[in-house]
Amino acid sequence: MIGLTAHQPVDTAPPTRSGPALTAKHSTAGLRWLFERRERWGLTMDELGTLLGGIRRRTLTEWQKRVNSGGDVEVTRDTMERISLLLGIHKALALITPSGHENLAFEWFQAPIDLMGLQGQSIRDYLLEQGSMDALYYVRRNLDAMRG
Repeated sequence: MIGLTAHQPVDTAPPTRSGPALTAKHSTAGLRWLFERRERWGLTMDELGTLLGGIRRRTLTEWQKRVNSGGDVEVTRDTMERISLLLGIHKALALITPSGHENLAFEWFQAPIDLMGLQGQSIRDYLLEQGSMDALYYVRRNLDAMRG
């Protein structure tokens, strides 16, 4: 079990936001980033669909083909928010790895972890089991709190 620990619980409520509209270019860039990391995170297309809020494998496969061929894909704000949270989780894991060992972020996503609330599960398994936006926020905020 990896020895990452959080010292205090973190609020899991999503923040309220308003801002510029997201475009298909944003969605496409987010999906490209996500598809490039899916296998290193040990995720099947079905599991990725779960993390994105119940997107079907067929839809994800169509999106991936479009992204890979240079086309744009427009997703819902909910899906884009989930992509953003996954990016933030990966970034936080990369930032807490020792310098020169950033690939540990992928391992730490999949390995059992001693993080408050995960009860020895990996981040990956916890997020898949919960399947909620709240779980994504919970992990993201706990990792951010660990960074200080």
